[in-house]
Parts: sequence; C-alpha cells; structure tokens
Amino acid sequence: MKEIFKNSNTMGILRLILWFYAILPKKICRVLPDHLELKRYFYRYYGYFPDLKDPKIFGEKIQWYKLNYRKPIMNEMVDKYLARNFINKMGFGYTLNELYGVYDNVGEIDLESLPDKFVLKATHGSGMNIICKNKNELDWKSSRMEMKKWLKVNYFFKGRQWVYKDIAPRIICEKYLENEECQELTDYKFYCYNGKPEVVLVYFGRYSDTGPIFDIYDLNWNYLKDLTGRAPTVSNLQKPNKLSEMIEIASKLSQNFPFMRVDLYQVRDQIIFGELTFYPASGFDFLKFPKGDKFLGNLFKLAKK
Repeated sequence: MKEIFKNSNTMGILRLILWFYAILPKKICRVLPDHLELKRYFYRYYGYFPDLKDPKIFGEKIQWYKLNYRKPIMNEMVDKYLARNFINKMGFGYTLNELYGVYDNVGEIDLESLPDKFVLKATHGSGMNIICKNKNELDWKSSRMEMKKWLKVNYFFKGRQWVYKDIAPRIICEKYLENEECQELTDYKFYCYNGKPEVVLVYFGRYSDTGPIFDIYDLNWNYLKDLTGRAPTVSNLQKPNKLSEMIEIASKLSQNFPFMRVDLYQVRDQIIFGELTFYPASGFDFLKFPKGDKFLGNLFKLAKK
C-alpha cells in the first residue's frame, strides 16, 4: 500500500479528487451528512481534513463541538433577539442595548419612526448588519433588498453551525453605539472555557470599509504577541476601566459550557452586551495564526457527547 502512495501519478489523482471534493457546489453540499460537510468545509480553509476523533487545534475542536455538543438553550443564546431573555435571567439586563424594534419582515420597518442613527441586525446569523450613522444618507432601497436576502438565509449551512439551524429569521433595530475617543466601537471578545475567561480579543474597525482587525490580550492586559506573531495593531492600548466587571460577566454567562465567546462593549463607563458565540468564525478565527490555534485548542477540554 505504501508503494502505491509513493507513486507521483497516484498522489496527483488523490489531490485532484480532494480538490473537487472541496469545491462541490452548494446544492450538493446541502445534502451531505454533517460530518462529511464539516470535513469538506475544513479542508477548504486548512488544506487537510480535520481529525474529529482526536482534535488538537482550536479549529478542529470547534468542528467537533458543532457535531457533538448540543443543548437546546444554545439556540436561544445565539439568537440576537431571544438572547436578551437569557441575559435578563442571568441578572445582566442592565447591559442590554436599547431596542427600537423587532421585525418578522422588512415591510414592518418604519424608517420615519427611527432615530437619525441606528443599527439593523439579522437575529439568525453573523455579519448581517446595517450601520446607519445618518438616516438622510442611507440608501433605504438598497438596504431593504439586502435585508430581504438575509431573511432567506439559513446560517446553519455555513459550516453546519447547528445552533443557528432552527432560529426564526428576524431583524432587530438597536441604538447606534460609538466610543467617542476613536469614532468607532471597540469590541471585547472573551474566550471562555467552562466558565473561565482565558483571553480577550479586542476588535477595532468594526465600521470600517476594510473590516475589523484584532489584538489579543491575557486577563492582566498583557499583549500576547506569541499567538499572532505580530506587533499590536494599536500600540499602548489602554486597559478598559471596567475590565474586571466584564470578566465577571463573561464568567457567569459561560458557565456550564466547554467553550463560549462572550462579546461586550464599554461605552463611556457602561458595559453593553454584544452577543454570545459558540463557533467563532465557524472555527477559523486563528487560521493564519498556528500558535494561537494550538494555544486556544489546548485550553478547550472536550466534553462527552
């Protein structure tokens, strides 16, 4: 058997088969069993298939997590509207951003009744946001078309993220938030393991045209250069004065889960809840940072199925 794989022609054929498997059309991918689609999806990013029996790196463990760890409450926790109920139950209702409305369809949104600044979000996935800083400059026709597309999306099929599969697609409108000192919103994303926050990813450029970038710190606010291999994006970044309180909130929200990312903001001196995530970037947050991928994977202790 080893002699067969030493043959360059055989290896070339195998690589070609794997390549075709990785680029299968979406309609075909939808009928694949979850474990096969996850392997295909992972291969597209990493260039090899994940070890789902004995995963090591963070990216592999997130794929295992999707397949093997499923609690019904997780669906509520990632729903950007229903998550508000969970946050209230946990005693952190004071961190919720002001809600202007929740809509089952785009036709329900009354633009005239909304303030000059607001944010529209889809409740059933990630990356579906409209940031309005000036209502008079908003292309409402284009925005309506975009939101109608959102409502047709089942985010589960993007990497078989189980928690999103049965979420009712809706749109919410919330208060526009901004850190005045930088004219944008700084996002603190806590990576928590069994109720213990370990690191915080600080995201910048949330509203920029080029998209967000992040730096990673430990809970004592030391920049973890080894995990990314690069200097911090923002030098001498000041530790938020509410960091200890944010750590406590993240700890309590993530109890009883092998892994959860808790996103929080600090606007002036107020902590604002962002969202809860079980599969950050579907497991590919640290694709370009192997040391970080390994470090976060080592912290992730897999639960029984």
